Amino acid sequence: MGYWISGLSVCSEVELPSAMISAAEQAPDIVIRSGVVPHQLDRPLHKTEEFETQPGLFLLRIPGIARFLIRQGREIVFDLDSECQPSTLALYLLGTCFAILLQQRGNLVLHASAIAVDGRAMLFCGRSGAGKSTMAALLCRRGYALLNDDVCSLTPSAGDTYNIRPDGRMLKLWTESLDQLAWTKQPGMAVRTHVEKYFCAPPLSEGDARPLAAIYVLRTSPPQEPPSIHRLSALQGMLELKRNAYRPALVTAMDMDEAYFTASVALQRSAAVYLLSRQLDFTNAGALLDLLEDHWSSGN
Repeated sequence: MGYWISGLSVCSEVELPSAMISAAEQAPDIVIRSGVVPHQLDRPLHKTEEFETQPGLFLLRIPGIARFLIRQGREIVFDLDSECQPSTLALYLLGTCFAILLQQRGNLVLHASAIAVDGRAMLFCGRSGAGKSTMAALLCRRGYALLNDDVCSLTPSAGDTYNIRPDGRMLKLWTESLDQLAWTKQPGMAVRTHVEKYFCAPPLSEGDARPLAAIYVLRTSPPQEPPSIHRLSALQGMLELKRNAYRPALVTAMDMDEAYFTASVALQRSAAVYLLSRQLDFTNAGALLDLLEDHWSSGN
């Protein structure tokens, strides 16, 4: 099966339910397949209970799921545990494994959602559960197009600009968010068995790469405090970008700390990093979206 993900053509033996871009017809940039995966690497440079690395190789072990070998930014081979469900396997392939593969290709990868605004990309990052997908969903409901969710790849472009390529991921939303948004849960679209989180196709999605304009780090504000936006210093922005990498430990394991530092300095010449404080629930959601739109229209 063929897909377009983060601007790359992918041939996969596994159906990827959250990759919704139309089928790729050309020779694949990436191959995802089952195969024999070793339990360990010879003379690894980095080794933990979960993973081992060599130059261009990353061995990932997830008990009860699979072992994965990610090679040279071009191939993901998996050795599936007999108890693992296909939907769970797809989550790891599109999440951690694809983030590792993109980093092998030299990309900066953030744990973020992204939407398109007037031909530019706006990113929302934060810890797990910070509301990245919900923020994107609120903006989609207001008429903005989704670029991607969860794994956000930043590709260097001319000058110090970085492009965000859409990858066709659907939003992953908890039942509470779906209820507040008045979106209907689709049968069979649960992210994982026995988890009240669902894949949801956004009303609008974007098919073209967009230059990064701003990154918003989500913060939960105290009760009754109105939403606010504050620009971070270059040093604070650099620290937040490393903190919000997709699994920061992987950056260090892949010897990419210097690359992330260099990229974070460069991208802040054309895209500012802000702290966005708001209620985690839907309290004052309208005021929050108005604040963001005012911020965009003011050119900040």
